[in-house]
Amino acid sequence: MRWVEVERPETKRISRATATKVLRAAVATAPDPLPLLERLGAALMDEGGHREAIAAFDARAKADPARFTSWGRLAQCHNEIGEPATALAICDRAGGHGARVARARGAALEALGRRDEALESYRRAFGEDETDAIALDAVLRLLCRAADAAPLLAFCDALPATARFDVQKRAFRALACSRLGRREEASALIDPERHVMSFRFDPACESGGVDAFNARLAGWLLANTGATPTPRRDCVHDYALRHMRAPLLQELRAFFRQSFDAYIAALPALGLDRLMPPPVAGDIADGATFLRNEARNGEHVHRGRYLTGVYYVHTPQAIRTNVERRGRLAVGRCHETAGGHEPVWGARYIAPEPGMFVVFPAHMFHDVVPTRCSEWRIAIVADVEPAPIGGRELPMRYVQERA
Repeated sequence: MRWVEVERPETKRISRATATKVLRAAVATAPDPLPLLERLGAALMDEGGHREAIAAFDARAKADPARFTSWGRLAQCHNEIGEPATALAICDRAGGHGARVARARGAALEALGRRDEALESYRRAFGEDETDAIALDAVLRLLCRAADAAPLLAFCDALPATARFDVQKRAFRALACSRLGRREEASALIDPERHVMSFRFDPACESGGVDAFNARLAGWLLANTGATPTPRRDCVHDYALRHMRAPLLQELRAFFRQSFDAYIAALPALGLDRLMPPPVAGDIADGATFLRNEARNGEHVHRGRYLTGVYYVHTPQAIRTNVERRGRLAVGRCHETAGGHEPVWGARYIAPEPGMFVVFPAHMFHDVVPTRCSEWRIAIVADVEPAPIGGRELPMRYVQERA
């Protein structure tokens, strides 16, 4: 595979809290604050301030309903605070079948136990907007939990044959095959024992060894990333890392490329060469991940990617010395996603050892066991992202939105 580097110029960022503060001030001083109220509501929603967001959206909707466009966001806010009946009424009021409204309607119906109707709404949302990854995930989730797995398999097979959907097709096809008793097909796609490889980072001699390198990298990450407030304050993902070009990161990225090349060379031995042929060219897409206390990523795959790697920067001593699975990477685990079904491939729990880079297919389900300690567990997640060739667009970005 040829490595390229997609142009991602470094940009100055402001935190969500700062953006919200600026919008509040603008609403207070603008001659016509109504359009700004929708932007303020969206910013508050991103921060997890759903009740305040509702107030901002409501003010705009009541004053000028004809030009209010955020019905789906308003309905979703009510879903988030446990008011699905209100959310459903808002969707009915909105009329039409916009993708965001359809998705919010699906969430409300699902919360109300009307699963068949919810699935229909999620399907409508995805049908109207194929980039709506949340709607697609919802369709797959509900199909996973249906009594018959055949519709899930049929849906996976019917997804467009583009790189955008490769990960979902492989992951959920494996689940469908597992549920249908097609063990060999399922294990050929997902095998946590066979399809996971580990690589050890050996930094340049002047770095003073991997421990010294990681200590400097942890300090740099804590100073430059992870400060943006999120609704889950003990689980922070900073995807702006990919726009940064610090020397420590560049040295590490060279190691990531070498490791990914070694994994790709091993595809025939892993039995994956025909199931997931490598892209013609690829780029590294990385982000910093901070976890502590009871936080976890949630079971997920990395849509739009090819390979996923996790590099461990800092592991709290409390995790290193415990005999439990705290802080471990749970590769293959998808019990919740599958509605209680235990897939034929099982799960593998990997201890987060600093300096280790764990690589596996991007379609392999994974999660992190909560650390149950107040110190940050710091890792860098690096993916192989198929690069644009001949003017084609990049595939769908990985967006971590797990409740």
